[in-house]
Amino acid sequence: MKGDRQPTRARQDCAGVALVVVMWVVLVLSLLISGFAFTMHVETRVASYARKRQHAEALARSGVELARRELILDVMTATNSTYDARNQPWATNEWYVNHALGDGVLNVVVTDEESKIPVNRASPEQLRRLMILMEVDEGEIDIIVDSVVDWMDENDLHQLNGAEDEYYLSLEPPYRAKNAALDRIEELLMVRGVTPELFYGLPATAEEEAVPGLVEFLTATSAGRINVNTAAPLVLQALLGLDDLQLEAVLNRRDGGDGEWGTEDDQPFQSLGEFFPVVAGLTQEVQNQLQSVLTVNSEYFTVRATGDVGHVKRTIVAVLHRHGAQVTIVGWRETAGESG
Repeated sequence: MKGDRQPTRARQDCAGVALVVVMWVVLVLSLLISGFAFTMHVETRVASYARKRQHAEALARSGVELARRELILDVMTATNSTYDARNQPWATNEWYVNHALGDGVLNVVVTDEESKIPVNRASPEQLRRLMILMEVDEGEIDIIVDSVVDWMDENDLHQLNGAEDEYYLSLEPPYRAKNAALDRIEELLMVRGVTPELFYGLPATAEEEAVPGLVEFLTATSAGRINVNTAAPLVLQALLGLDDLQLEAVLNRRDGGDGEWGTEDDQPFQSLGEFFPVVAGLTQEVQNQLQSVLTVNSEYFTVRATGDVGHVKRTIVAVLHRHGAQVTIVGWRETAGESG
Protein backbone atom coordinates (compact mmCIF):
# COMPACT_ATOMS: atom_id res chain seq x y z
CA MET A 1 0.00 0.00 0.00
CA LYS A 2 2.82 2.37 0.87
CA GLY A 3 4.50 1.58 -2.41
CA ASP A 4 1.30 2.53 -4.29
CA ARG A 5 1.02 5.90 -2.51
CA GLN A 6 4.59 6.98 -3.26
CA PRO A 7 4.19 7.04 -7.07
CA THR A 8 0.88 8.90 -6.64
CA ARG A 9 2.54 11.53 -4.43
CA ALA A 10 5.42 11.81 -6.94
CA ARG A 11 2.98 12.32 -9.75
CA GLN A 12 1.21 15.02 -7.70
CA ASP A 13 4.52 16.76 -6.99
CA CYS A 14 5.38 16.70 -10.68
CA ALA A 15 1.98 18.07 -11.55
CA GLY A 16 2.45 20.90 -9.01
CA VAL A 17 5.84 21.76 -10.44
CA ALA A 18 4.40 21.73 -13.98
CA LEU A 19 1.58 24.03 -12.87
CA VAL A 20 4.07 26.48 -11.38
CA VAL A 21 6.15 26.37 -14.55
CA VAL A 22 3.03 26.95 -16.69
CA MET A 23 2.04 29.91 -14.50
CA TRP A 24 5.51 31.44 -14.87
CA VAL A 25 5.39 30.92 -18.62
CA VAL A 26 1.96 32.55 -18.77
CA LEU A 27 3.22 35.45 -16.65
CA VAL A 28 6.28 35.97 -18.85
CA LEU A 29 4.19 35.78 -22.01
CA SER A 30 1.70 38.25 -20.51
CA LEU A 31 4.52 40.67 -19.72
CA LEU A 32 5.94 40.29 -23.21
CA ILE A 33 2.55 40.85 -24.79
CA SER A 34 1.88 43.86 -22.53
CA GLY A 35 5.29 45.32 -23.36
CA PHE A 36 4.70 44.77 -27.06
CA ALA A 37 1.23 46.34 -26.83
CA PHE A 38 2.63 49.33 -24.92
CA THR A 39 5.43 49.74 -27.46
CA MET A 40 2.93 49.62 -30.31
CA HIS A 41 0.73 52.12 -28.50
CA VAL A 42 3.64 54.52 -28.04
CA GLU A 43 4.77 54.12 -31.64
CA THR A 44 1.22 54.69 -32.83
CA ARG A 45 0.99 57.86 -30.74
CA VAL A 46 4.35 59.06 -32.01
CA ALA A 47 3.36 58.33 -35.60
CA SER A 48 0.04 60.09 -35.06
CA TYR A 49 1.77 63.13 -33.55
CA ALA A 50 4.29 63.23 -36.40
CA ARG A 51 1.46 63.07 -38.95
CA LYS A 52 -0.49 65.83 -37.21
CA ARG A 53 2.64 67.95 -36.85
CA GLN A 54 3.44 67.59 -40.54
CA HIS A 55 -0.14 68.41 -41.49
CA ALA A 56 -0.19 71.44 -39.14
CA GLU A 57 3.05 72.71 -40.67
CA ALA A 58 1.61 72.30 -44.16
CA LEU A 59 -1.43 74.30 -43.08
CA ALA A 60 0.78 77.07 -41.71
CA ARG A 61 2.75 77.17 -44.96
CA SER A 62 -0.49 77.44 -46.90
CA GLY A 63 -1.44 80.38 -44.67
CA VAL A 64 1.73 82.22 -45.70
CA GLU A 65 0.98 81.56 -49.35
CA LEU A 66 -2.60 82.73 -48.87
CA ALA A 67 -1.34 86.02 -47.46
CA ARG A 68 1.12 86.38 -50.35
CA ARG A 69 -1.73 85.87 -52.79
CA GLU A 70 -3.85 88.55 -51.13
CA LEU A 71 -0.97 91.05 -51.13
CA ILE A 72 -0.45 90.50 -54.84
CA LEU A 73 -4.16 90.79 -55.62
CA ASP A 74 -4.30 93.98 -53.56
CA VAL A 75 -1.97 95.90 -55.87
CA MET A 76 -3.76 94.50 -58.92
CA THR A 77 -7.10 95.90 -57.72
CA ALA A 78 -7.66 99.38 -59.12
CA THR A 79 -9.42 100.70 -56.02
CA ASN A 80 -6.71 99.47 -53.62
CA SER A 81 -3.52 99.88 -55.62
CA THR A 82 -2.69 103.42 -54.49
CA TYR A 83 -2.90 102.89 -50.71
CA ASP A 84 -2.99 100.20 -48.02
CA ALA A 85 -5.49 100.06 -45.17
CA ARG A 86 -6.74 97.62 -42.55
CA ASN A 87 -10.16 97.17 -44.18
CA GLN A 88 -8.64 95.63 -47.32
CA PRO A 89 -8.65 91.85 -47.97
CA TRP A 90 -4.91 91.45 -47.27
CA ALA A 91 -5.72 92.25 -43.63
CA THR A 92 -9.29 91.03 -43.19
CA ASN A 93 -9.68 87.97 -45.44
CA GLU A 94 -12.42 85.73 -44.02
CA TRP A 95 -10.23 82.69 -44.68
CA TYR A 96 -7.77 83.99 -42.08
CA VAL A 97 -9.95 83.11 -39.08
CA ASN A 98 -10.62 79.47 -38.05
CA HIS A 99 -10.62 78.29 -41.64
CA ALA A 100 -11.21 74.52 -41.74
CA LEU A 101 -9.07 72.52 -44.15
CA GLY A 102 -9.47 68.73 -43.95
CA ASP A 103 -9.12 67.72 -40.31
CA GLY A 104 -7.23 70.92 -39.41
CA VAL A 105 -7.86 74.60 -38.80
CA LEU A 106 -5.90 77.55 -40.14
CA ASN A 107 -5.53 80.99 -38.55
CA VAL A 108 -3.60 83.86 -40.14
CA VAL A 109 -2.74 87.35 -38.92
CA VAL A 110 -1.14 89.84 -41.31
CA THR A 111 0.45 93.02 -39.95
CA ASP A 112 2.20 95.63 -42.06
CA GLU A 113 5.50 96.75 -40.56
CA GLU A 114 4.86 100.30 -41.77
CA SER A 115 2.22 100.51 -39.05
CA LYS A 116 5.09 100.70 -36.53
CA ILE A 117 7.83 103.19 -35.71
CA PRO A 118 11.14 102.28 -37.42
CA VAL A 119 13.37 101.99 -34.37
CA ASN A 120 16.57 102.66 -36.30
CA ARG A 121 15.26 106.07 -37.36
CA ALA A 122 13.37 107.01 -34.20
CA SER A 123 14.59 110.05 -32.30
CA PRO A 124 15.08 109.97 -28.51
CA GLU A 125 12.08 112.31 -28.19
CA GLN A 126 9.86 109.90 -30.13
CA LEU A 127 11.03 106.94 -28.05
CA ARG A 128 10.42 108.91 -24.87
CA ARG A 129 6.90 109.86 -25.98
CA LEU A 130 6.22 106.21 -26.77
CA MET A 131 7.33 105.11 -23.29
CA ILE A 132 5.18 107.78 -21.64
CA LEU A 133 2.13 106.75 -23.67
CA MET A 134 2.78 103.11 -22.72
CA GLU A 135 2.81 104.22 -19.07
CA VAL A 136 6.31 102.91 -18.44
CA ASP A 137 7.60 103.75 -14.96
CA GLU A 138 8.98 107.29 -15.08
CA GLY A 139 12.21 106.27 -13.39
CA GLU A 140 12.92 103.71 -16.13
CA ILE A 141 12.19 105.82 -19.21
CA ASP A 142 15.48 107.76 -19.33
CA ILE A 143 17.48 104.56 -18.73
CA ILE A 144 15.71 102.71 -21.55
CA VAL A 145 15.81 105.55 -24.07
CA ASP A 146 19.47 106.41 -23.44
CA SER A 147 20.43 102.71 -23.52
CA VAL A 148 18.66 102.18 -26.86
CA VAL A 149 20.54 105.15 -28.29
CA ASP A 150 23.84 103.80 -26.95
CA TRP A 151 23.12 100.33 -28.33
CA MET A 152 22.69 101.68 -31.87
CA ASP A 153 25.26 104.51 -32.03
CA GLU A 154 28.74 103.82 -33.36
CA ASN A 155 30.77 105.06 -30.39
CA ASP A 156 31.61 103.71 -26.93
CA LEU A 157 30.50 106.84 -25.06
CA HIS A 158 27.33 106.28 -23.09
CA GLN A 159 24.49 108.74 -22.60
CA LEU A 160 23.81 110.12 -19.14
CA ASN A 161 21.56 107.17 -18.22
CA GLY A 162 22.67 104.77 -20.92
CA ALA A 163 24.95 101.73 -21.13
CA GLU A 164 27.93 100.60 -23.16
CA ASP A 165 30.35 97.67 -22.99
CA GLU A 166 31.31 98.16 -19.34
CA TYR A 167 27.71 97.50 -18.29
CA TYR A 168 27.01 94.55 -20.60
CA LEU A 169 30.35 92.87 -19.91
CA SER A 170 29.43 92.79 -16.21
CA LEU A 171 26.36 90.66 -16.90
CA GLU A 172 26.18 86.86 -16.88
CA PRO A 173 26.70 85.85 -19.60
CA PRO A 174 28.67 88.92 -20.71
CA TYR A 175 28.31 90.50 -24.16
CA ARG A 176 29.13 93.76 -25.89
CA ALA A 177 26.91 96.59 -27.07
CA LYS A 178 26.12 96.26 -30.76
CA ASN A 179 26.90 99.89 -31.69
CA ALA A 180 25.00 99.46 -34.93
CA ALA A 181 21.45 99.49 -36.24
CA LEU A 182 19.09 96.71 -35.19
CA ASP A 183 18.60 93.86 -37.66
CA ARG A 184 15.72 92.36 -35.68
CA ILE A 185 13.48 94.07 -33.17
CA GLU A 186 14.10 91.21 -30.70
CA GLU A 187 17.60 92.65 -30.17
CA LEU A 188 15.97 95.17 -27.85
CA LEU A 189 15.75 92.40 -25.27
CA MET A 190 19.52 92.72 -24.87
CA VAL A 191 19.33 96.44 -24.11
CA ARG A 192 19.53 97.66 -20.53
CA GLY A 193 16.09 98.22 -19.02
CA VAL A 194 14.10 96.35 -21.68
CA THR A 195 12.44 93.46 -19.87
CA PRO A 196 10.45 90.65 -21.54
CA GLU A 197 7.30 92.15 -19.98
CA LEU A 198 8.01 95.54 -21.54
CA PHE A 199 8.95 94.03 -24.89
CA TYR A 200 6.17 91.44 -25.29
CA GLY A 201 3.52 93.01 -23.07
CA LEU A 202 1.28 91.15 -20.64
CA PRO A 203 -1.74 88.94 -21.45
CA ALA A 204 -5.20 89.76 -20.18
CA THR A 205 -6.34 88.30 -16.87
CA ALA A 206 -9.68 88.11 -15.09
CA GLU A 207 -8.83 91.38 -13.32
CA GLU A 208 -6.67 93.25 -15.85
CA GLU A 209 -6.78 94.01 -19.56
CA ALA A 210 -3.90 93.00 -21.81
CA VAL A 211 -0.91 95.33 -21.80
CA PRO A 212 0.76 95.84 -25.21
CA GLY A 213 4.53 95.63 -25.55
CA LEU A 214 7.19 97.43 -27.56
CA VAL A 215 7.04 94.73 -30.24
CA GLU A 216 3.61 96.06 -31.25
CA PHE A 217 4.85 99.60 -31.83
CA LEU A 218 8.47 99.34 -33.01
CA THR A 219 10.01 97.59 -36.01
CA ALA A 220 13.46 97.01 -37.45
CA THR A 221 12.05 95.75 -40.76
CA SER A 222 10.25 98.38 -42.76
CA ALA A 223 10.75 100.87 -45.56
CA GLY A 224 11.31 103.52 -42.88
CA ARG A 225 8.03 105.42 -43.14
CA ILE A 226 4.75 105.19 -41.20
CA ASN A 227 1.50 104.31 -42.97
CA VAL A 228 -1.08 106.72 -41.55
CA ASN A 229 -3.87 104.30 -42.48
CA THR A 230 -2.54 101.39 -40.44
CA ALA A 231 -0.58 102.99 -37.60
CA ALA A 232 -2.09 102.59 -34.13
CA PRO A 233 -3.22 105.81 -32.42
CA LEU A 234 -0.34 105.51 -29.96
CA VAL A 235 2.15 105.28 -32.84
CA LEU A 236 0.78 108.45 -34.46
CA GLN A 237 1.01 110.30 -31.16
CA ALA A 238 4.53 109.10 -30.40
CA LEU A 239 5.82 109.80 -33.89
CA LEU A 240 4.13 113.12 -34.61
CA GLY A 241 3.40 114.43 -31.13
CA LEU A 242 -0.30 114.85 -31.97
CA ASP A 243 -2.51 116.31 -29.28
CA ASP A 244 -5.87 114.76 -28.40
CA LEU A 245 -7.86 116.95 -30.80
CA GLN A 246 -5.56 116.24 -33.74
CA LEU A 247 -5.63 112.52 -33.04
CA GLU A 248 -9.41 112.50 -32.71
CA ALA A 249 -9.77 114.26 -36.08
CA VAL A 250 -7.57 111.64 -37.76
CA LEU A 251 -9.41 108.71 -36.21
CA ASN A 252 -12.87 110.14 -36.94
CA ARG A 253 -11.98 110.37 -40.61
CA ARG A 254 -9.93 107.18 -40.95
CA ASP A 255 -12.01 104.75 -38.88
CA GLY A 256 -15.45 105.79 -40.13
CA GLY A 257 -18.66 106.39 -38.24
CA ASP A 258 -18.53 103.23 -36.14
CA GLY A 259 -15.15 104.14 -34.70
CA GLU A 260 -13.95 100.59 -35.39
CA TRP A 261 -10.64 100.05 -37.13
CA GLY A 262 -10.62 97.80 -40.20
CA THR A 263 -14.34 97.77 -41.00
CA GLU A 264 -16.27 98.51 -44.18
CA ASP A 265 -17.12 102.13 -43.30
CA ASP A 266 -13.47 103.15 -42.87
CA GLN A 267 -12.33 106.07 -44.99
CA PRO A 268 -8.59 105.53 -45.46
CA PHE A 269 -6.37 108.35 -46.65
CA GLN A 270 -5.54 107.77 -50.30
CA SER A 271 -2.70 110.30 -50.21
CA LEU A 272 -0.85 112.48 -47.72
CA GLY A 273 -2.61 115.37 -49.42
CA GLU A 274 -5.79 114.09 -47.77
CA PHE A 275 -4.09 113.49 -44.41
CA PHE A 276 -2.44 116.86 -43.78
CA PRO A 277 -5.62 119.02 -43.87
CA VAL A 278 -7.23 116.74 -41.27
CA VAL A 279 -4.35 117.38 -38.85
CA ALA A 280 -4.91 121.06 -38.11
CA GLY A 281 -1.95 123.30 -37.36
CA LEU A 282 0.69 121.81 -39.66
CA THR A 283 2.64 124.46 -41.53
CA GLN A 284 3.74 123.88 -45.11
CA GLU A 285 7.31 123.51 -43.90
CA VAL A 286 6.31 120.77 -41.46
CA GLN A 287 4.25 119.04 -44.14
CA ASN A 288 7.25 119.02 -46.46
CA GLN A 289 9.40 117.48 -43.71
CA LEU A 290 6.79 114.80 -43.00
CA GLN A 291 6.75 113.68 -46.63
CA SER A 292 9.84 111.57 -45.87
CA VAL A 293 8.36 110.20 -42.64
CA LEU A 294 4.77 109.32 -43.59
CA THR A 295 3.11 107.31 -46.34
CA VAL A 296 -0.20 105.67 -47.26
CA ASN A 297 1.47 102.53 -48.61
CA SER A 298 3.14 99.52 -47.00
CA GLU A 299 6.01 97.39 -48.30
CA TYR A 300 6.84 94.96 -45.48
CA PHE A 301 4.34 92.59 -43.89
CA THR A 302 4.61 90.04 -41.09
CA VAL A 303 2.45 86.95 -41.51
CA ARG A 304 1.75 84.73 -38.50
CA ALA A 305 0.12 81.55 -39.76
CA THR A 306 -0.92 78.76 -37.35
CA GLY A 307 -2.05 75.30 -38.39
CA ASP A 308 -3.93 73.23 -35.79
CA VAL A 309 -4.57 69.52 -36.30
CA GLY A 310 -6.00 67.66 -33.32
CA HIS A 311 -4.55 70.26 -30.92
CA VAL A 312 -1.08 69.86 -32.42
CA LYS A 313 -0.05 73.33 -33.58
CA ARG A 314 2.68 74.73 -35.77
CA THR A 315 3.21 78.44 -36.31
CA ILE A 316 5.21 80.11 -39.05
CA VAL A 317 6.16 83.77 -38.78
CA ALA A 318 7.22 85.07 -42.19
CA VAL A 319 8.28 88.57 -43.18
CA LEU A 320 7.26 89.47 -46.73
CA HIS A 321 8.50 92.32 -48.90
CA ARG A 322 6.14 93.55 -51.59
CA HIS A 323 7.62 95.49 -54.48
CA GLY A 324 5.02 96.12 -57.11
CA ALA A 325 3.33 92.79 -57.82
CA GLN A 326 6.34 90.85 -56.52
CA VAL A 327 6.13 89.48 -52.97
CA THR A 328 9.27 87.84 -51.64
CA ILE A 329 9.99 86.16 -48.30
CA VAL A 330 12.78 87.94 -46.40
CA GLY A 331 12.32 86.30 -43.00
CA TRP A 332 11.11 82.90 -41.77
CA ARG A 333 10.71 81.36 -38.33
CA GLU A 334 8.86 78.18 -37.28
CA THR A 335 7.64 77.41 -33.78
CA ALA A 336 5.41 74.94 -31.97
CA GLY A 337 2.13 76.45 -30.83
CA GLU A 338 0.87 79.96 -31.51
CA SER A 339 3.53 82.11 -29.93
CA GLY A 340 7.05 82.96 -30.91
